[in-house]
Amino acid sequence: MRKLSYMKYLTLLIAFAVAAGSLMAQEDNNTLEEQTVVIYNEYSPVLKDASRIQSLPVIADTVKVEPKFDYSVTPTMYRTSFTPSKIPAATVKGEALKPLNTGLIKIGYGNYISPFAELYINSKRQKNYSLGIAAQHHSSFGKIKNYLNQKIYSGYDDSNIEAFGKKIFAKSVLSGKIYFSSNGINYYGYDPKVYGNTDTINWDAFDYVDTRDEVEKQRFNRVGANMTFESQQTGRKHWNYKFDLGYRYFFTKTKDWQHKIGVDANIGRSVKNVSYGLDLDYLFNANRMAAYPNANVMVGTLNGVTPRISSKNDMYLGAKPYFRFENEKWNIRAGAHVVFDLIENGEQKLYLFPDVYAQLNVSNTILPYISYGGHLEQNDLEFISSVNPFINSYQTYHNTRYQHVADLGVKAIISKKVYLHLNANYSHINNMAFFVNDTTITLRNKFVMEYMDVDRVGAYAELSMRDLTPGLDIMLKAHYYYYIKLGDPNVLNSPKIADARPWQMPDLDVSLRASYRLTNKISFGLEGYFLNRCYAKEYVEGVMFAKKMKAVVDVNLFGEYKFDDNFSAFLYLNNIACQRYYIWNNYRAQGFNAMIGLTYLF
Repeated sequence: MRKLSYMKYLTLLIAFAVAAGSLMAQEDNNTLEEQTVVIYNEYSPVLKDASRIQSLPVIADTVKVEPKFDYSVTPTMYRTSFTPSKIPAATVKGEALKPLNTGLIKIGYGNYISPFAELYINSKRQKNYSLGIAAQHHSSFGKIKNYLNQKIYSGYDDSNIEAFGKKIFAKSVLSGKIYFSSNGINYYGYDPKVYGNTDTINWDAFDYVDTRDEVEKQRFNRVGANMTFESQQTGRKHWNYKFDLGYRYFFTKTKDWQHKIGVDANIGRSVKNVSYGLDLDYLFNANRMAAYPNANVMVGTLNGVTPRISSKNDMYLGAKPYFRFENEKWNIRAGAHVVFDLIENGEQKLYLFPDVYAQLNVSNTILPYISYGGHLEQNDLEFISSVNPFINSYQTYHNTRYQHVADLGVKAIISKKVYLHLNANYSHINNMAFFVNDTTITLRNKFVMEYMDVDRVGAYAELSMRDLTPGLDIMLKAHYYYYIKLGDPNVLNSPKIADARPWQMPDLDVSLRASYRLTNKISFGLEGYFLNRCYAKEYVEGVMFAKKMKAVVDVNLFGEYKFDDNFSAFLYLNNIACQRYYIWNNYRAQGFNAMIGLTYLF
């Protein structure tokens, strides 16, 4: 052992000596000699794959401690308060209101010596009130030719003026107007083929050809006022109301007059989808008609002649309770109309008319409906003269009672631009008034009323197309009537009267209006009317016959050119087909007539 140790130490000593000699040799020779190394192959180092531990070390924990702890919450309410800071109200600025025109002046002139003028003035935009005035005049002084080419003066004139106003309160509106109107006509309608050959007429006394001063005239005048007070509450659960009060004085050139007072009231309430209320109406007529014996044509024959006076007072009182239900699908109304009619001679009549209406909304495009009701129509000189101004004032007027009126129809919204309405109806009418020539005067150029009980079926169609193409609007309407029975009103359940006709009533009427806006300056359009043939009641040598009147076709054109927003010119071309049609028996309308004029807004 000891010997091995010595050998170890001796070996270390020899190695140390050799290393020291080498170092000393390098110190003695500081320069290295150049040597050449030749490599026969490319050097391709090879790395040995490293071995790795394939799994993570895991420490086996022999002691597992699961934490366990308890806690409790003691709720405590802390009193807090918050006061929001005030901020200024937001200001919503709307679009600036466009200035409104406060007035309109329209003047024109046409053939048949026909001046036309219209004036409208309204106050500027105000929050609490509105005032205005309107006036219009249209007249004609021309002549037409009858069957014998005699020139007959057919002039007329229509004038009216009214002033109106409105006062707006917080929850209601008070409005009213006063007005005056005057309508003058001439009794030029006689048939020379029927009456011209009789020897009882002194034709020299009635010069229709040379002057208009000797033609019998009539003038209907109206002056009146009315006032309306109504609520303006849009929210539900409020009682809404509307009250109308009106007075009208009607008088004629032949000393006929009428005082009319009317009062209408409505009060109602809406709660959710249900509304109910009551309509009340009161009407009083005081009438006086004057008839002048043997006054056929000449106005001058009235001088010194005592007229026969006929007076009649009529009082009308009605009540109409109603109930209405509306939602997205249904619109249902149910009620009744009770009418009490008191006539001056002591005659009293009480009428009861139903009032039922139901409409269904099918997908907001198809709206079928059905209704059943009735009403009373008061016939007096003022109302009848507005329908046929050639009426003879001296006669007995009876009210017309629409006892049963049933409607079945559908409204269709085909698109945003096209609307269609179709309707079929049935009416049972008592004392329906028809116009027939008055046979008590020589020329028979006035009309009186002939009353009949009527059963009638009808149909109605309306087609409206708004802005069908940019600027084009079309409106088409048509009515058709078929009379099942025309009976005697003085006979209960009277059968149809032989040879009876719905005198002067066409069974079909159609109207068409189309307008087109070509540019902002130019617009024009067309109006057309068609009335199917009807019958007039006439007598020849004491024998009655039904005279068939020709159908009426009337086509009119109109146009407007705007020079600027406030100034424009217009042109009307009426009866462009130059049809010689008759508006009433023996009363021919004027032929082709044109009117040109100007309109100014200010």
